[in-house]
Amino acid sequence: MGINKNKRSILFLLLLLAVNTFVSGQTVKTVTELNNALSTAGHGDVILLANGNWGNADLTFNGNGELGKEIVLKAETPGKVIFTGTSKIHISGSYLELRDIVFRVNSVTKEGSLIEFRGSLGEATHCRLTNVTIEEINSQKNSPDTKWVSLYGTHNRVDHCSFSGKTNSGTTLVVWLDKTPDYHLIDHNYFGPRPLLGVNGAETIRIGTSDWESYSSNCIVENNLFEACNGEIEIISNKSVGNEYRFNTFRNCEGTLTLRHGAYCKVYGNFFFGLSAKNCGGIRIIGEGHEVYNNYLENLEGEEYRAAICLANGVPNSPANRYKQVKKAMVGYNTIVNCKQPFAIGAGKDSEKSLPPESSVIDNNLIVMNSRQKVVTTYDVTDGVIFKGNITNGKTIGLTDASGFQIQDIPVERLNELIRPTSRAIVTKAVSGYFDNLNTDIDGQNRSRMNKTVGCDEQLSSPILIHPLMKSDVGADYSGT
Repeated sequence: MGINKNKRSILFLLLLLAVNTFVSGQTVKTVTELNNALSTAGHGDVILLANGNWGNADLTFNGNGELGKEIVLKAETPGKVIFTGTSKIHISGSYLELRDIVFRVNSVTKEGSLIEFRGSLGEATHCRLTNVTIEEINSQKNSPDTKWVSLYGTHNRVDHCSFSGKTNSGTTLVVWLDKTPDYHLIDHNYFGPRPLLGVNGAETIRIGTSDWESYSSNCIVENNLFEACNGEIEIISNKSVGNEYRFNTFRNCEGTLTLRHGAYCKVYGNFFFGLSAKNCGGIRIIGEGHEVYNNYLENLEGEEYRAAICLANGVPNSPANRYKQVKKAMVGYNTIVNCKQPFAIGAGKDSEKSLPPESSVIDNNLIVMNSRQKVVTTYDVTDGVIFKGNITNGKTIGLTDASGFQIQDIPVERLNELIRPTSRAIVTKAVSGYFDNLNTDIDGQNRSRMNKTVGCDEQLSSPILIHPLMKSDVGADYSGT
C-alpha cells in the first residue's frame, strides 16, 4: 500500500526540519559545510572549524547575532586550524565573533586583505576578531600590496591577536573610513617584528586615508605591544579625526607614532623604549588640536621627524595629502630620558613646508639628559610655541629664550622599568595650564589638582595599575588547549 497524502506531508516536514535544524557546536570540515551551517545559525550559536590545514579557502562568515548572544566561528582546538595559501575570510553582518585560528602566509601573489570586515551582508558592525595569529614565513619583499586585517563598518573589535613577520607592501591592520564614525577598538594585540620595506606603505596600523582625513573615526588603540616594527617611519599612521592612542608599548621600533593627517587626536599613557637603536622615534605631530601627554620615552636615537616629540612644519593651503600646519598642539607631562632629540620644532622645513607650528604649548615635561645635546632642536622659528614649566638637567636648551625650562640636577633611579626621580620633591613644581584637570599619571595613579609632578610619573605609594607591556601580556594564547 502507498503512503497517503497526509503521511507524505508529515514525512516531508520532518525531513525538512532535520536538514534545517542547527546544532550548536557542530564541526564543519569544508567551506560548503560552513555555508550550510551559517544558513541556519541563530543567536548564540557556535560553529567549529575542523582541525587541520585549510588551504586556499575563501570563507564568508555572515549572519546576525545580538549583544550577549553572538554567533561564534572558532577553531575546533584553538591554534590547530591553519589557513594557508591564498586563504581569506570575510566577516559580514552583526555581532559575530571569529577566534582561535592561525593564518600562515608563505608567499603573497595577490593584492587584497586576509581578513576583511565586509562581505555579502555588507559591512560588519559590532563584530570581533580575537585570539587569532597571522604570521608570515618566507615571503618576498615588495610583493603585491596586501592588508592582513581591513576594518570596515562600525563598533568592531580586534583584540588579543598576534601579527608578525610581514615583509611585503601593505598595512598590517587598516581602518577604512566613510562618512560615519567607526568607533573600532584595537586592543591587547602583539605586533611583532616587521623588517624595513624601503618604500612607503608598510605601516603597522593606519586609521584612514588622506582623502578622508577630515572625517571622524573615533577609534581607540590601547594596550598593544609593538616590537621591532621597522617597516617604515610611520608605525602608526593617523589619517582621521578623534582617535585615541593610549597605554601602548613600543620596543625597539625604528619609526614613530605619527599623527600624519587628521585632527584632535589624543596620545597618552604610552611607553617608548628605543634600546638605543639607530632610528627609533617617538611621536610626530602634524595638524590641528592634538594632545600628547603622560607618555614615557627613553633611549630614542632618532632625529628630526624621528625625534622623541616632533612638531613638524606645514604647507601653506595644504592639500589633504601633504602637511597641514601644526596648530593648537598641547604637549604636557611627558618624561623624556636619554633621547638624542627630546623636542624637534619645525622639522621638515623646506621651500614647500614653510609654516612653523603655531598656537601650541609645551609644558610640565621632564627631560633627563646624559649628554650635552640640545633639549630643543629648532628647524624653524619657535614663536608659535609656548614653553613653560619644563624641568631638565640638560645644560643646553637650544632656545634664545630658555625661561620655559628650569635647569637642575635630577637624581634618578630605575623602578618598574622606568627611570624616575629619586624624590618627588625634586619635580613637584608643575605650572598651571591646559592639563590642570589631568587626574592620573602614566602608572594609573591619581594626580592631585593643586600639586602635580612634572613629567609622566606622580611617584605615589598607591598600587601601579598600568605598566609597560611584555609579549606575555598580549596577543594570541593557545596554551590552555
